[in-house]
Amino acid sequence: MLINVLSYNMSWATQVNKILGSEADFVEACQKKHKRGGFQCTEEAIENIGKLDKIDLIGLQEVNSALEPKIMKVQPSLKNYERGIIKEAIVSILWNPEIFGEKIYSASFNLFKPESRPCLILITKKDANIYVLINVHMPWSLHHNEAKDNINKFINSNKNIRQHMHEKIIMMGDFNDPKTSINLNNPYIITLTNNVIKLNHNLTKAKTKKTLKSCCWHKPKHKYKYFSDSGDYILVNKNIRQKSIKIPSNFRKKGRTNRLFSDHMPVLSVLQL
Repeated sequence: MLINVLSYNMSWATQVNKILGSEADFVEACQKKHKRGGFQCTEEAIENIGKLDKIDLIGLQEVNSALEPKIMKVQPSLKNYERGIIKEAIVSILWNPEIFGEKIYSASFNLFKPESRPCLILITKKDANIYVLINVHMPWSLHHNEAKDNINKFINSNKNIRQHMHEKIIMMGDFNDPKTSINLNNPYIITLTNNVIKLNHNLTKAKTKKTLKSCCWHKPKHKYKYFSDSGDYILVNKNIRQKSIKIPSNFRKKGRTNRLFSDHMPVLSVLQL
């Protein structure tokens, strides 16, 4: 069975239409182009999600408004969702119950203090199949090791999750990976007490650097470069085959003002379950 999975950082500042944080110049551009500023940019991002082929699973980062019902309206196969909340920071997983079934357990925790960096782990069951669905908003790469340690500790200490780590795993998220350290030949590792879980996508480091530059929108001469970094990924373990991963073409229109949806671009993956 082939399914489509999306991961998308939707930009918190855009949803509240405030010129703040690393998205400040993006929101400013939205306000210059649209009468309703960032609100309209977010609406157009959702419209673009609706133009994609049927999606069965979405991981959202930086959820600061009622995004899920709006996305479920344009992608009606998505009927359920679960949020992971750490103070003001929210991630969300939306899923098609005809594929993934019903929730049997969920938990969320902070990847890195003193920041709010949520990780949501959702366990679902459909017939005899159990799925471990993970959505992360990782801290900057300098703090990746601490975040990884916290994931390992949390899973090892949680029997409800640990007992299912041999099942089908899909990990989505904004990994903040400008050096493209996660790739086909260098998987993301979850270390359990008696096992090691390898999660990766199917692109080499060179191919990832070329085709998955999803971060971030910036105006000319900004201190950060314009869509120069990788880091938004969909990773799977050995029990799932990834057929492809890419940035959807309708989010890659040429010209800065034609990419005013979020300061990130989404990534879309075709998986064989």
